[in-house]
Order: sequence, then C-alpha cells, then structure tokens
Amino acid sequence: MERPVRSSPQVDPNQASPTGFLGPVSADAALSKLAAAQPAVLRHADSSSGLQQHEQQQHGSHAGPAKHVAGQPFEKRSLVLSPAEIYAEIVHHGAVKATFPWHKLALLAIAAGCYCGFGFTLCLIVGGNAPKQWLEDFPGLFSLLFGAVGEWLEQQQQQQEQQQQQQPVRPLRRFPFSFTIILLCGAELYTSMCAYMMAAWWERKVTMRTCLRMWALSWLWNFVGCAIFVGLMYASGLYHHKDWYIKLLAVKKVSYSWVATLVRGIFANWLVCVATWQANAAQDLTGKAVAIWLPISAFAMLGFEHCIANQFLIPMGIALGAPVSARQFVVLNLIPATIGNWIGGAICMATVYAWVYGSPPQQLAAWWEQRRHRHGLQSDAVAVVTEPNNRGKGGKP
Repeated sequence: MERPVRSSPQVDPNQASPTGFLGPVSADAALSKLAAAQPAVLRHADSSSGLQQHEQQQHGSHAGPAKHVAGQPFEKRSLVLSPAEIYAEIVHHGAVKATFPWHKLALLAIAAGCYCGFGFTLCLIVGGNAPKQWLEDFPGLFSLLFGAVGEWLEQQQQQQEQQQQQQPVRPLRRFPFSFTIILLCGAELYTSMCAYMMAAWWERKVTMRTCLRMWALSWLWNFVGCAIFVGLMYASGLYHHKDWYIKLLAVKKVSYSWVATLVRGIFANWLVCVATWQANAAQDLTGKAVAIWLPISAFAMLGFEHCIANQFLIPMGIALGAPVSARQFVVLNLIPATIGNWIGGAICMATVYAWVYGSPPQQLAAWWEQRRHRHGLQSDAVAVVTEPNNRGKGGKP
C-alpha cells in the first residue's frame, strides 16, 4: 500500500508566518534571516533556491550582478575574487583591524616578526650556504635558489656524497613561507598594514589618526618580535660556521645610498602587497600559497628592501660579527626602507585601486559639484549686491 504524499502548504508572501520568538514574522523577513545565517559559499550554490528567487525579487531578474559597496565584504561566488571584490575585502579587513585592542595587535605583530625570522633563517641557512663560487660565477642562479625556493643542500660535501653513491639530488621543494604563515595564521605585518589601513581610510572607514596609530604600533611590535627571534637564534647556535652569507648581506644592505634604499623599499612592498591582494583573491589554501609565492619570490630574488625582514637580518648579522654599526643600520637602511615600504603599500597599491574601484572618484565629483554650487551662489549674491549700486550711480539724484 502506497503512503499518501503530503503536499506542502502554500505560503503567501504577504501573509504572516507563525509567531516566532519576537512575534509574527513575514515570509520575506524569514527568508532574509535564512540568507544571513547561511555561509557565503552556500548562499549561491543553487540558482533555483528560494534565496535566489528572493534576490531576484529584490533586484529584478535581469538586473545583472549587484553593485558592491566599498568596505563591505563580498559574498564568495567562486574560488577567485574579481579585482573589485578584492579591493572591497581589503577595505573590510582594514576596518576590522582598526578595532583590535592593543594586546591583540601586539601579540600578532610580535608573531609576524618571529615568522619573518623563520623565513629568512631558512633562506640564509639552507639556500645561503650554497657554494660561494656560485655567487661569483652564477649570481642569477644563486638568487633564484635563495629567493624562489630557499633550499639546496646544506653543504657541498653532501652533494659530493650523493654523487658518489649515484643517488639523484633531491629536488627543490621549498619557497619563502614566512608571508604564507603570516597571512594564513593571521599575524600582523607593518608592510601589509600600510595597504589595509590606507584602503580603509580612502573609504572613510577609519581616520588618519587611526592609520598612523596602526602603522606605528605594528612597526614597533614587529621590531620587538624580530629582536626576540634574533636573541633566540643566536642562543641556538644555528649559524655556527654558516654565517658568511648573512654577514655579507648585512654589509651590503647598508652600502646603498639613501635614495636607492628608499626606491628598493617601494618596490619591495609593492610586490608584498601584490601578494596580499592575490592571497585575498584566492579562497582555498593552494590558491593562496601560489598567489603568495610568485610576488614574494620575485621580491627576494631581486634584492629589494623590506624593513621588517631587515629588522631581523641586519641585527642578526651584527650579532654574528658583521662590521655594521647601529647608526648605519637605522639611518642608511631602516628609515629609508620603512618610508619606501609605506609608499609601495599605501600609494602604489591601496591608493591606485581605491581610485579605480573605490569611492574617491565619486567623492571628488561630489566635492567639485558642491564647490561649483557654492561658487555659483556667491556669484549670484555679488550680482545682487552690485546691481543696486550700479542703478544708483546711473539713475537720477
């Protein structure tokens, strides 16, 4: 015997549904609450769902993609966001970061400084201990190994042993991972903070005073994290008999002119913030890793100046005996690199994309119209005031 099929009741959208916790709730209101409660990825999974019908009722069936509001996070429709959606995510994250209490920002920034130390130590200990002759004969190949992968055989002796045993040299499989850890684990780096906060400022989500506070505190706590990691790394003795390259780099980084270091700092954080942009575009772990690897490896291979990485590198070189003074470190590297990093993140990335996908063009147009309107009113007022005077001069006494 077949079981009778129970038909679902027909719900009139104009009628109220059964009373909930807060009284009668309409069907449209319940549907809106359901949409807000669902994860973003599931919100657009089924185009025939009631939620999609509700959106079509609100925006029209042929309205096309909804316009985004700068500063509001986008609903994730695919594994890669569009450029406009990336900018909206950056603005949203910048506004959220501005609400962090001081202890949260301090701990996350200290962790970011330590993560930079981990990444640079991997490059310096493993990739930086390739044969010295490679640096002289094949500088491009040496930079590729150091920046893109950061891994090679620790000593030439191991390579010779493998060749004698007729074993293949193990493949390169590592890449600069410090920025990957920072983005995935949620640590706060000064260089990416430049882009986050500037984008939020352009959209009027934060004040310039808040931006300055976030930049100063993140830079300071990054320095504290790097200093802690320098002390721990020195105590570990990991650089024992493996310090030739870090000393060379420490001396090299204070040998450039002030302007050259400034420009290298611009390029460095430009690429770092490109990695930040692309990592926000990717919605899965693999996509984020690839998005970070490309620009970060380019920045490391080209030898640009990253102020937070140098907060670890140069003090570590000084601790190991590099002939660099504290004045040289601060004046010739840290100050110009910090300023250049700010320009690269806040201007070259955040400001450019704010004027492409954000509200500054509309703000400028509104300001210009208001100025023209005010100027027109003033011109009319001047004409009204001067007209009686002219009439009095030309009229009868």
